[in-house]
Amino acid sequence: MNDKERWRGNMACQFYVDFTRMCIEKFPTFVRFTTLQTCESEQYVDCPLYQVCTSNFNCEYLPSCSRLYDEKIPKFVQHIFINKELFKVFKNILMNYCLSPEKSKTCAKYQLYSKGETPPLNLMPDGSRMSPFDFLVKRKIISPPPK
Repeated sequence: MNDKERWRGNMACQFYVDFTRMCIEKFPTFVRFTTLQTCESEQYVDCPLYQVCTSNFNCEYLPSCSRLYDEKIPKFVQHIFINKELFKVFKNILMNYCLSPEKSKTCAKYQLYSKGETPPLNLMPDGSRMSPFDFLVKRKIISPPPK
């Protein structure tokens, strides 16, 4: 039995140790999307940090992408635009591209990083462009890529 299977029956995340989220050592920029309440509940399996830490695959550019958002978007703008709906969009991208060995290579950001270029913040994995303002005004929803 591996660690992931052992912890499935537990009501708290395996990365939540002594009131410290060990997962944030791997991706500190994701921490603002989860709360300690999530770590202490059965919903921990839905946490993006948990998904990243337990996935068999992480896109090689995932750390660069997450840092790009954290470094380039001013903190006050992040607080204004980060909401539950936008969080769902980013989680959808994470699950459908960043944690998929096949789909990650089709990501527009992956392709630019592979060429040594830094992708623009508003570039979506499918090549479209979206700003937080567009999302809030138009309620644009990104669907998963076709299978």
